[in-house]
Amino acid sequence: MKIYKIIFLSLLFLVFFSKAQKASSDSAYVSFDCEIVQTKQRLDKKFFASTAALHLRANNEEYSYSTLQLGKRNNKIFMYIQILTNNVCIKKDKNVDIYFKSGEVITLKNEYPLNCEGFFAKQLKKKELEKLKTNEITLIKVYTYEKNYEYYVSDIDNYNIDNQIDCLNAYKVKKTDEVKIKKQKNTKE
Repeated sequence: MKIYKIIFLSLLFLVFFSKAQKASSDSAYVSFDCEIVQTKQRLDKKFFASTAALHLRANNEEYSYSTLQLGKRNNKIFMYIQILTNNVCIKKDKNVDIYFKSGEVITLKNEYPLNCEGFFAKQLKKKELEKLKTNEITLIKVYTYEKNYEYYVSDIDNYNIDNQIDCLNAYKVKKTDEVKIKKQKNTKE
């Protein structure tokens, strides 16, 4: 009986040890909950996945809010910003500045067509992604036709942006037949 316990414990140890080795050798391994959502919907006829939206409050008297969300399509990471105020028109131009604690500023050009829904979309280049990950964001300015919006970014938002970029880098967008929607089973007794 004692021999069986030793064999069982050694096998158990080997199983856990081999799983730990496999996880640490995989460069795409992410150790936190990513909350990535992918549905069967398509964007420009391509499948996409997105992270949870971050809510930012504008530094103005009206307390306008905006959502910042990261997404992935065709192994490219996108940044989406939507100002949650009626009739905010954003042109297709260089209209978002991201300020870092180091004093650096990057300017992003809207790739979404002229719209009055307050929507901004940009495919991020590797250099831009690296800058977002390695530097702390202090402020995001969005320039619109009527006025500008300033959003201060908290430490928690910076942490979430870093995690979301890591998650999306590791995530592989699935084809439609791989995404399964849970259906309720009707059980008849």
